[in-house]
Amino acid sequence: MAPPLLAILLAVVGLWVGMGLAWISRWLPQKRFVLQSRRTLAFALASALVGALSCIWAMVTGQSASAAVLTAVLGWQLLLIAVVDAENFWLPDILTVPLGLTGLLASVLLPYPLGMGWAFALISGLAGFSILWLVSLFYRKMRGHSGLGGGDPILFGMGAVWVGAFDLLAVTLIAAATALLMALVLKLFGRKIGLKSRLPFGTYLAIGFAVCWLMI
Repeated sequence: MAPPLLAILLAVVGLWVGMGLAWISRWLPQKRFVLQSRRTLAFALASALVGALSCIWAMVTGQSASAAVLTAVLGWQLLLIAVVDAENFWLPDILTVPLGLTGLLASVLLPYPLGMGWAFALISGLAGFSILWLVSLFYRKMRGHSGLGGGDPILFGMGAVWVGAFDLLAVTLIAAATALLMALVLKLFGRKIGLKSRLPFGTYLAIGFAVCWLMI
């Protein structure tokens, strides 16, 4: 399929996907059907943009149509995860675990360096989960309270399936820098930000994984 046609197709699919994401992002925390027109439109447009940009990225970097489609899938999943965590400080397994499953699919279907093979993808996922889980455990032992949510290590592991273990440091640095930048912006707008302020780290991890995937 020609790249322009694929970009249009992914954008159209993204519109419908975005409508579903808007509903899921409300239903999961509230367990009731809530449909808001502005929210649905925002999700639909964002998802359409993800689809189109995935194709443009693939075309510019010389990747295949399969890479464009799977990149769109990654983007749609990360978009939903980022919004849910930003709004609720909550990362349910029903969102994070499928991210690892689609990552395994990408590791098999895509050529290197995007596809690393299922064995290395699994090792990367285990490494990512273990690293952040140990960091969380150490922080809790030292400070007496948790510094990360329970879903953050799972997200770190599932995202690692996509980008590989060697990019986890870059993901962490991008996430931390983005979180710091956002904290500064909020402070400039009068928001009180302190050492005990809650920040949706999963949202910033999602940004880190997206950036690292596009830079592979």
